[in-house]
Parts: sequence; C-alpha cells; structure tokens
Amino acid sequence: MAETIRTITDTGQFDEIFNKFFSNREVFIKTKSGDLFIQFLGYNNGNVAFRIPRVKTVPDMIVVLTRVSDNTIYASLKLLEHEQDTFIFLPLKFQIISEKRREERTSLEKTDGKSVLYVTNIISDLMIQSSLDSNEKKVRLIKEKIAEDLKGKFGRIRAVFFNESRIDVRMKHFMESWNPIFIRDRNAVIPDSEKKVFSLYINEIYSKDYKLSSQKEFISEVSVPIIYKNMVPYGYIQVNNIKPMDEHHLTAIKRFAVMINEHLMKNNIFEPAKDKFIVTDVSKGGLGIVFKDRRLLRFFMKDTHVFLELNLPDSNKAVMVVIVRNTIFNEGGTIQVGLEIKNIDAISEVNYDELLQSIKQ
Repeated sequence: MAETIRTITDTGQFDEIFNKFFSNREVFIKTKSGDLFIQFLGYNNGNVAFRIPRVKTVPDMIVVLTRVSDNTIYASLKLLEHEQDTFIFLPLKFQIISEKRREERTSLEKTDGKSVLYVTNIISDLMIQSSLDSNEKKVRLIKEKIAEDLKGKFGRIRAVFFNESRIDVRMKHFMESWNPIFIRDRNAVIPDSEKKVFSLYINEIYSKDYKLSSQKEFISEVSVPIIYKNMVPYGYIQVNNIKPMDEHHLTAIKRFAVMINEHLMKNNIFEPAKDKFIVTDVSKGGLGIVFKDRRLLRFFMKDTHVFLELNLPDSNKAVMVVIVRNTIFNEGGTIQVGLEIKNIDAISEVNYDELLQSIKQ
C-alpha cells in the first residue's frame, strides 16, 4: 500500500488534532541522535506545551511525532518560551502520513515468561573501520604479502580496505553487492547474458577509475571482496591483466581473499563488543533492542551496518547483519534501537523463523 501524505495548516483544526492524536499517547521529538520521548501537556490559545525531560534547550524550530494505527503524525513547532523542562511552542503545520505497516512486530514482553533473548558479539562497519585504522602496521604487512604473492601473475595488483576510502567505487559496489567483478576481456564481443553486468562495470566502475582507464593495455579484471564472517565486506583484492582472464583466475583470487580474511581473524584484528543487549521485539524483517548506557550508542549510528548473533532459547543462534533504522530515547532513561535485517545465512534464517513461530503459539 502506497503512503498518503496530508499537510494541515488550518489553525482551526489544530485543537482537534492535538487532542485526537497527541493526548495520552507516546510522543517524541526528532533529534540528530534519535527520537526523544516527551510528554504532551496540552493545547490552549493557539500554543502547545510539552514536558521535555533531561534537556536544557531545544532548537527554535522542532518536529514532534506520534503514531496512531497506520498513521504517523508530525507537528512542526516554533519555540516561544520555556521554564525548566516545560516548553511552549507555536504550532505551524501538521503532516499526517498514512501507510499500512508491512509486518507485525511481536513484543517479547508479552510472551508469557519465555526466555529473555539477547544479541551478542556485535561489530559494526564503523568498528571494523576503527580496527583497521588502529592496526595500520598489520594491515600494511598484509597488503605487502598480497602484492608479493601475486607478483608476476598479474599486471596490476591492488588491495583496498574499508577504512581507506568510503567513496572507492569498488568498495561501494561490494558494500551493496558481494558479487565479484569478473571481466574476461574488455575488448571482446560480450555475450547477451553478460551485457548488463559489463555495462555496469564500464559505466560505474571502470570509467570512474581514472588511473586504470588511462592504462588502456589492461583489458581484463578480477576483483573479489574480503568479507567478515561471510557477512560484512570490508576490503577487496583487485587484479588486472594485459591478457584475457578466465574462471581459473577468478577462483584463485576468491581463495586468496578467503585466506587473507582467515589470517586477519586469527590475528584478532577485529574485536566485537563484549556487551549483550536485550531484545524487545521481533518480526520477519527486523528486531528491536534496548539498553541504558548512552555510551553504547556509538555502536548504533543511524544507517550503520551491524553484525550480531541472536542467542535463542534452545541454545541455537541466528547470525545476521542488520541496519540501524531508528533510535528512541524513552522517559525512563532506556534507549530503544530498531534494526532491519539485511542479511541472514540459511541455517540462521531457519532458526529465526522457528523462533517467530514459537512466539505466536
């Protein structure tokens, strides 16, 4: 179902909207860090009052929101005055966005005393980047080993890691798709089955790699991602040749990328967080977690990719990569984070589906 948006600026409707959608409901203020829980105090004489705990000031212009059924209601407000934690605003407009929820979330607070679920061993792409930065010497030795082991077998050899450049065209490709880049011969006639992939390579990768595209003698390429626990790409190996390459070259570089990842893992380059987080709700497409320590927010920046292990009641695990979608600061000091599942392996998916089914029973 497509979303519908209504914008309301008629002040004659404001009293009804506040009483219908904001009174006795959970209301949040939008902030850079996430959604902060606030309390609606009332609407009178064209002004609206909210209690905003644990803050001393707010911007002159803010947006508050609440959710009712399939509707999310946003109110744009201008600050007039405040005393301690009570703030008075002038409402400017409302936007009511209606969109049916794609799936139902199951709250684990209503599972009749079943085992509490935790996620552990989390590591985000930002943590991986930090680990690579802090182990610069080890990473440099790895890159030297790659160059030495492949020397003489290919005309051009590169190893690039996630922390070196977020705008690297190949790294961007591997973050979005784990598919290796395999170009047999750039000058050969391309079969119809490979034209789409070839066009993507030429237009989005080769044309933007100015150093490679200026070296016309290189006609073939194999680039393979290096992947943390088969879940999070954090680097790649790239080789180019002046002669055509085939599947044997692709297989060799794939094996080499696996070997490099195993070496880095054995050397403890990456250290997951030791904290464990309580799971508050689950659905087919995601889950929610909760914690109190604000320092842990660094693991859950918006749109960050996070690898985690969900510990299940039967001692099984569901290993997955999630994307941080929203953060809510509750009145009691707890912080809720909503996570969307981006990738989950086959066995973990079965375990997770069994969990969802057991909760519904």
